[in-house]
Amino acid sequence: MIRDYAKFSWESIRHRGLRSWLTIIGVVIGVAAIISLVTVGQGMQNAIEEQFEKLGIRNIRIVPPNLQGPPSAMFTLSNDFIDKTESIRVVDYVDKLITESGILEFNNEEKFVNAIGYDVELAERGFADIDVKAGEGRLFIPGDSGVMIVGNNVASDFFDKKVSVKNSILFESKKFKVVGIFSETGTEIDNRIYIPLSDARELFNRLNDINALVVHVKDGIDIENAQEIIEGELLRSFDDEDFDILTPQQILETIKSILGAVQGVVAGIATISLLVGAIGIMNSMFTSVLERTRDIGVMKAVGARNSDIAIIFLAEAGITGAIGGAIGIIIGTILAFSVGFAAEAFGFPFLSIRVEYIIVIAAIIFSFVIGALSGVLPAIQAAKLKPVDALRYE
Repeated sequence: MIRDYAKFSWESIRHRGLRSWLTIIGVVIGVAAIISLVTVGQGMQNAIEEQFEKLGIRNIRIVPPNLQGPPSAMFTLSNDFIDKTESIRVVDYVDKLITESGILEFNNEEKFVNAIGYDVELAERGFADIDVKAGEGRLFIPGDSGVMIVGNNVASDFFDKKVSVKNSILFESKKFKVVGIFSETGTEIDNRIYIPLSDARELFNRLNDINALVVHVKDGIDIENAQEIIEGELLRSFDDEDFDILTPQQILETIKSILGAVQGVVAGIATISLLVGAIGIMNSMFTSVLERTRDIGVMKAVGARNSDIAIIFLAEAGITGAIGGAIGIIIGTILAFSVGFAAEAFGFPFLSIRVEYIIVIAAIIFSFVIGALSGVLPAIQAAKLKPVDALRYE
């Protein structure tokens, strides 16, 4: 019986031809928009998780309270604070950083860049822990001064002429020698320059403080327990309003919650177009009821029940929605992968586009349900028609 309902409904959809396809297009647009946006959003989340893991899963960051972005130049941590942090028993070592922005000049061109003052004594361990390597040249070595390592994008894209190892370059009017170029990471490191901490202290007059601190926890110690110990020790000596301590997981959860909220809003907007498609299905089904009034009368005259008539129209609406959903999934997936290829072409090869089968299945079911619901009122109208009135309808 179900097969008969489906076959009858399918033949009706085929019979309406162009009108059926115009109705289906509304669903296609809605589903394609949702699938592409959700898939790209999930791809961004995948990329963030993968790249974030490279920044060190055993690193605790000490940041300004209520941080909403990178640590600013206004945030300071004193040398006493650094010494206290280094003395805590769970701490392996501490990366002391100065983050500032300034003018980078090369080949008579000037660009505004973010700079990191980095402790060269810790460079070998520090860069290894975050899986950052030199694509050309070398990383810092103890005793380095007046040298610079540039991010991959800075070297290749910032200036008309490519920056190479051994080039001289000016940062804030101070001359540096380029000793290394980072391999591409897909993170902000690609757009930064690194100089020795001693040079950054002198250049930005920060002899007694820094504005970023990354604490590497000793192996074998749980990162969450280490956070509690470090926070407890520091609170005994310093004001709790001066800093926040964040684990990688906490930072990642914050990023994911923000991204999830944005993704939800965008998907909600896309859902509006799916509702428009549902209204199109309803309109088409009402028209179909009017066109097939005599047919309904004949079916009732030969014994069809009200429920049979209603199921036929519900199935027809549901199949229309499901067809639109299936085509929308294909188009949405193609669009999502196109965004991934475009991102790679524009220098961001880390957007991890993957099709989640649960989303595909949910989209098909949702499209069918939306279509069927859109056909409820027309189906009721068709079922209520009296056979005598239907047969006399012109």
